[in-house]
This record gives sequence, structure tokens and C-alpha cells, in this order.
Amino acid sequence: MGALQGTIEADGARLYYETRGEGPPVLIIQGGMGEAGATEQLADELARDNQVISYDRRGLSRSTDGGAVPITMARHADDAALVLSAATTQPARVIGASIGALIGLHLAVRHTDRVSMLVAHEPPMASLVLDHEREAELDKVAAAATVDVRAAIGHMASLTGGGQDSVQEGARSGPLVGDIDENLRWFFAQDFPAVRRSALSADEIVAAANTTTVIATGGVESRGGWEYRCAQKLARRLDHDLVEMPGGHNSLVSHPWALAVELKRLFMETGPDER
Repeated sequence: MGALQGTIEADGARLYYETRGEGPPVLIIQGGMGEAGATEQLADELARDNQVISYDRRGLSRSTDGGAVPITMARHADDAALVLSAATTQPARVIGASIGALIGLHLAVRHTDRVSMLVAHEPPMASLVLDHEREAELDKVAAAATVDVRAAIGHMASLTGGGQDSVQEGARSGPLVGDIDENLRWFFAQDFPAVRRSALSADEIVAAANTTTVIATGGVESRGGWEYRCAQKLARRLDHDLVEMPGGHNSLVSHPWALAVELKRLFMETGPDER
């Protein structure tokens, strides 16, 4: 399914976004250094019944950085709100994984009127689960990134189970558009420390959940992992059971069709207007 492309100005940056399909709006916020097209298989499946929106985060691939550094999760959330405003007038269902889940949570707190429902898949939140051993490993990742960004991303992937999860037959990431080394340098200079600096609290999320449906999810293949435990803790604070999804931390790419089935089920259970 072809995507319609657009750009929007955002505090000095120019953000690239794309849309597929028609219907209720659904925003996908990528994990890692994922570009708008990284989850195109999931987007195509959801676009059968929805308008699916995705974008390149500030500083990655087709989106410029605008010189607004250091990057914060709040800045990313404001960017996501601007993308939604450019693509739709309706509140959107938002699906975010990893850093995308954390951005989605900041979005739900800062721009509650733009989000009707948020599926937060394994958000990395030390404010929820502080693991000192993991923090020490992340310090090593940060040090490695000053010398070799590819080695750093390899170490980081090993911490999240990257490359160890199963892959649904036929599943793949969309074709890479940007320069991987430039994206890695930006990610480790800006997004990686921004995630670690985020102090978003469970209380803020619970307050937002009074008007916006927030669902914490974890991959069945991630059980016991730190991000999975973050999702578990968030689910408890939101007073619901953790919803398990096919695959692991990277299920938006590794299990697009199986995940779409589960997402559509959640959409139906929460109704056309969750609020």
C-alpha cells in the first residue's frame, strides 16, 4: 500500500511524516532509530481500516534536527502532537514501542486531547524500575558510542534481546532511507541520553489515564527483561493486567500481522471513542 508523504515545521525542525489508509487515525511511534517506513508491514495491515500515520523522529533520516539540542522526551512528544495536527483533526490511537512508547506516554501527559488511546509497548523507564546493573551496562554503551556507534548499538541490542526473538514468516523492516551511521551518531548523542534523563512519573501517567486510555504491553518473548518489567510496573499502576503481545521488544517489526490482530482486538474492546 502506497503512503502519502508530507512535512511539517516544528520549532525550527522539518519533520517528515507519511499516512496510509482512511478511517480513525492511528499513530505509530518507532522504537530505536526506526524510520517512518520501518513498520510498513504493520502500517499496511492497520491501514485496511484506519488512517495510519508514522514519521521520522527529529534528527533522523528525512527529519532535520532544527538545532534544538539537547533533545528531550517532551520535545519529541510535542513533535508527535504537531504531526498529528498536520494529519488529522481527530484524537488518535497511538502505538509506541521502546523509546516510541516513552514518547507516547509523554504525549498522553502533555497533549491529552490528541490521544484517545495509547498502547505503550515496553517503555524504558528507570523512574518505574531502577536496575543498577542495567544502568552500569548502559554507561558502557554510552562510552562505547563515543568510539564506535555500531559496537554500541550491538551492545544495546544484547540488553533488549535484539536478534534473539523469533520473526513471523515474511516479516521485515521497511527499506532503510537514511544513513545508518549518521542516525546512530544522532541517536547516541541525543535520544539515548534523553531516555535516560526522562523523569516522567507513574503518577503523571495515571492522571492522564483518567481521560485517555493507556494500555501497557510486553512481548511474550521478553518476559523477565527490564523493559518488560517496566511495562508490568506501569500496568499495575494503571490498575490493569499487563497485555502480552506476540514476539519480544521489537514486535512491531518482527510480528506485524500477529500484532495487528491483537491491536485490532484492543481497538474493538475500547470502542470507537475511548474517552
